[in-house]
Parts: sequence; structure tokens; C-alpha cells
Amino acid sequence: MVPVIGIASCGFTEDKQFVSQPYIHAIESSGGLPIILPCMEKKPALSSLKFCDAFLFCGGDDITPALMDEEPSPLNGMTDLKTDSFHLELVQTVLASRKPLLAICRGMQVLNIAMGGSIYQDASLYPQNHIGHIQHSIKRSDISHKVSFKKPSMLYNIFNEYTFTNSFHHQYIKHPAPHLTPVGHTSDQVIEALESDDHPFLIGVQWHPECMYDTSSKMRELFRRFIQISAAESKRR
Repeated sequence: MVPVIGIASCGFTEDKQFVSQPYIHAIESSGGLPIILPCMEKKPALSSLKFCDAFLFCGGDDITPALMDEEPSPLNGMTDLKTDSFHLELVQTVLASRKPLLAICRGMQVLNIAMGGSIYQDASLYPQNHIGHIQHSIKRSDISHKVSFKKPSMLYNIFNEYTFTNSFHHQYIKHPAPHLTPVGHTSDQVIEALESDDHPFLIGVQWHPECMYDTSSKMRELFRRFIQISAAESKRR
């Protein structure tokens, strides 16, 4: 069976919800069936998500500081309370399923917060000098900086010691949540990848591999592994 990948809606544009096309393209091209999970007033019960074999949380706007018990930084970007609340609740439901989960950019930050970690609301709050993490390139697929990986980790198995990634974030992981291990860093020690030590496949990456899908064999391999493990879930469904 083709594995069904539930992609949480990226957010709202006026009265429309959306998922950026590169996420759909990466899942479909890797052999999965992408299904968009819209933001709703009430989070879906775990039983109603049985049709999904795995889940993807994608990028988007900043996260409402009040949901992290924090006052807002003056450099905080656009937020959407409805989307943020739904994503945090949906992550917790998905985690209970123990099904594969890939979290990208904002998705990694949502995952970390939902599991009890924290983030820096803006790069200016990071306590040491840092490189630029918001690139201004013509194409989102262009590389920006190097990410180095620790072993043993699933991402080290894919990328080996390092890879060059794109970068579009001004919020950083501050304290990793319990059971989330930092396995990827930039030269300034910003956390760029998280993996779980208590889950079969739970990966967060701070860059946008879906935008590099057509230009990087390593990014394609990341999605291939995700779909491969999701297919095993499909057989058990």
C-alpha cells in the first residue's frame, strides 16, 4: 500500500488554508500520498487519524509567545493563535500514535515546545555571535550554510558528517525537550536538527529540505527514508 502522509496545514491566508506545493511534491515524488490536515476548532481524536501512516509538520509564521508562557519580544514576527494552538495539540496527539513524524523549520520548533522545550523568539536573544540564518537568495533551493551531524543518528546515516542547507529562520531552539537530542548544528552552535531517543522515527530539521528536493540527492534520501518507514506503518494498518 502507498503510505498516507498527513501534512498539517501551514496556516491561513485570509479565509483560505494552505500547504506550500514543495511539501506535496516531495511526499508524492518519494512514493507517499499527501493528505492535508486542516486547522480545526477542535483537534481530531487519535482514532480519527488512523488512516494516516505518518505525519509532516511544515514551516510557517512565528509561534505565539503566550503559548510558551513568555512575553513577546519586540522582534517577534507574525503569529496566528488558532494555527499555533491547533499545531501544538495535534503534535501531542500524533506523538501518542508513535507513528513516524517529520518536522520542518517552524514544525521542529512546534515539536520542541509541545514536548516541553523552548525557543529563542529572535536571533538577537541568542547568547553568542551567530551567522546569518535568513538567506536572501533568488531561489529557496540555494544553499546557505553548513550543518554538521553527530553520530550515532539517523541524519548522520543520511548526510554523513555534514551537508549544506538553505536557511529561513530567525527563531532558534533554546532548550531541547526531554527525549529530543540535538544531532545537527551550524558553526555558531545553533541547533539545526533534533531526533528522539524514545521514538521509532521522530526527526526535526531547521532548514527546508522540501525546497531542495529537486536539487539535492541527500534531501531526496531524507524523504525516501521517511516514506520507507511510513510504508511499514501502512502494512500494519
